[in-house]
Amino acid sequence: MEVRTGLIKNKNLMVIGLGKTGVSVIEKLIDRCSSITVIDNNPDIDLNSLIKGIKYESRRKLKILLGRRGFEEEKILEKTDLVVVSPGVPGDVSMVKLAEKNGIPVLSELELAWRLIDNEDKKRTVAVTGTNGKTTVVSLIDEILRFSGRNSLACGNVGLPLIDTIDAGIIDGSSEGIGSNKDFRDLFRVIEVSSFQLERIYEFKPFISVILNITSDHIDRHKTFEDYGNLKLKLMVNQDKNDWAIVNIDDNYINKKVKLISGIKDKAPGFIKYSLLPKGEADVFYNESSIFYNIGGKKGKIKINSTLLKGSHNVSNIIASAAASLLLGIDNKDIEKAIANFKPLRHRLEYLGCVRGIRCFNDSKSTNPDATIAALGDFGREVTLILGGRDKNMDFSELMDALNQKVKNLILIGESSDVISEKIAKDSHDYEVFRCKTLEEAVNKGFGAAKKGEVLMLSPACASMDMFKDYRERGNKFKSLVNSKKIRSSIR
Repeated sequence: MEVRTGLIKNKNLMVIGLGKTGVSVIEKLIDRCSSITVIDNNPDIDLNSLIKGIKYESRRKLKILLGRRGFEEEKILEKTDLVVVSPGVPGDVSMVKLAEKNGIPVLSELELAWRLIDNEDKKRTVAVTGTNGKTTVVSLIDEILRFSGRNSLACGNVGLPLIDTIDAGIIDGSSEGIGSNKDFRDLFRVIEVSSFQLERIYEFKPFISVILNITSDHIDRHKTFEDYGNLKLKLMVNQDKNDWAIVNIDDNYINKKVKLISGIKDKAPGFIKYSLLPKGEADVFYNESSIFYNIGGKKGKIKINSTLLKGSHNVSNIIASAAASLLLGIDNKDIEKAIANFKPLRHRLEYLGCVRGIRCFNDSKSTNPDATIAALGDFGREVTLILGGRDKNMDFSELMDALNQKVKNLILIGESSDVISEKIAKDSHDYEVFRCKTLEEAVNKGFGAAKKGEVLMLSPACASMDMFKDYRERGNKFKSLVNSKKIRSSIR
């Protein structure tokens, strides 16, 4: 117990980044450490709403510095014992670099929370990463566990920070473990893990890791695809023969890396390899509307013909989810029923209905080219596509073939419009290209260009922060525009 509580007890913490993760760290730890200093370069944060969950008497231990003020970083760090960085904070921030130079530990919220979790509870953890599909897989595994009667929480990058799943009693030493609170008793944690979170893990060691796919994304932060890929694979770095790694061997990059790891790491986890095809090396695969598996000598099949999730990428997601559930001891029938009842997530190829004969889909969560390619996969050449947003230095060339095969009208928005236009100009195409300044203008143009029986889709292949707070705000705006009387009345 002392190993865990000693990490923060009587310590002065610094939290860099006052987003959801940073606020959770403050709320959970403010009464269990000496002080917390918070730094965020946004001077316009509404502090009253952010700290409303912190008891008034606890706020005297909290110091908040906003904006790029002229405070002395060295002086602030003099009394700092531990720095906790939010996922959105890159490693080249001056305060982070200075802390490292001075030998002050710098941890991610994920790593900090992991060190506070009871060892027995770590045996009930599943961590999922990949460029696309993370949220769907985490949500589906969580749904399967709950359906089977287990106490489960989806957390991490999916919305609920990992530290919020820890009973406060275990941190201050007033309980023997998570079980002091019935909400945390025998808890299964299904953790979505981003590449940003993986930058600063040192002891994080899930019982089951799941690596879905690795394609171009976040190159603006990670600089090269190889660096990005290595970060994703870092999910397995601390695992050993007592753990499991579920890996997608249809992804050539993952397949090559797994073969290499298997050959040089003596204490590698047990690999469960899955595929959309009945390959000889696949332990779990899809065939004739069923998932066939051979895990630990146990063979069987799971029917998924009733699933509401469409597209081959979602079949792959279902396979990964089923494999993790089997490793956790869930019965086949429970897995089948949970998969059949699972509804597609909002903003992920979300069907909005038919407007004057035009089918509308909100795929705002597709923030990289590979996700948009997957979204287009099950359509014919019938799509009027709204594309663009903030570029993350991604490779849009891989998107060109999909546009040629599936798109009749392409509507570009956002900062990436120039980059994508230049790429299209170098490529032969026979679809119409339009450029719009706002999403409202793009939706109007889309309804004007699409014909009855065709598809209007928002699948941006880019981040949203040039025009919106996040992909949810972008998706909700698209939905409101599609459903607005003003736009509907303008459709001829």
